[in-house]
Amino acid sequence: MRITSSTLFALAAVLVAGLSPLSAQNLAPAYAQEARELAVHPQVAEALEIAEQLDAWSLDRLIELTEIPAPPFLEKARGQRFAELLNQFGADSVWTDPEGNVIGLRRGRGGERTIGFGGHLDTVFPEGTDVTVRQVGDTLFAPGIGDDTRGLVVVLTALRAMEDAGVETQDDVLFVGVVGEEGLGDLRGMKHLFREANEAPDVWIDVDGGGLSRLVTMGLGSVRYRITFSGPGGHSWGAFGLPNPAHAMSRAVRYFQDVADTLTRSGPRTSYNV
Repeated sequence: MRITSSTLFALAAVLVAGLSPLSAQNLAPAYAQEARELAVHPQVAEALEIAEQLDAWSLDRLIELTEIPAPPFLEKARGQRFAELLNQFGADSVWTDPEGNVIGLRRGRGGERTIGFGGHLDTVFPEGTDVTVRQVGDTLFAPGIGDDTRGLVVVLTALRAMEDAGVETQDDVLFVGVVGEEGLGDLRGMKHLFREANEAPDVWIDVDGGGLSRLVTMGLGSVRYRITFSGPGGHSWGAFGLPNPAHAMSRAVRYFQDVADTLTRSGPRTSYNV
């Protein structure tokens, strides 16, 4: 797995985020022109070149972080190493928030906005999974290496390239390792970052997904419920006839599916699961 191209796109995204806010659905010629001018700015061009030169370093960090297990709710060890790297390669200050997100601040020249740039620390694989990285030809294999350890390393590489090239941004940039993206984590890290409107980043750029061919420009909502069914219990023969919570749960799933199906056949793409 090579990550240099990802870093170049992400680095450009961080820098372009400081330009005039325009709709991604209606890319104005002025916006495209600003991006072209930014790309040839001496410091920006140098940062992009440095990102290319950091390819071997980035792959080493990818292997290192991948081999630190980070199953859901157990991201602390990986987060600690991520924090050390943020400190080492250019963040002005680094801290862990109450939810466990690891945040590195790189100060701008005094802009009024804050740009958030991150990937998630956790992987979907359970505790005890062998996360040793194997190389076969030019490809690296390991659980969680792409989702989303790769994103974390892109964040680190962009930070180091910006720092080494002396890139100055107008706005402050937060380089973030987010917790709780997968499964029952229920996006807890991102929800915490945006819970207080006056403290939330004004712009968020996330490095995740399976490739460079798709750019997501709108947020996807996610709602998760935990429902408990309880009953008196009893022997399956001697207490037969008493309400059975398993039966009630089965019927509830069926009723939910019947209604949810009608609501998701049209309109914006929506999914559901039990």
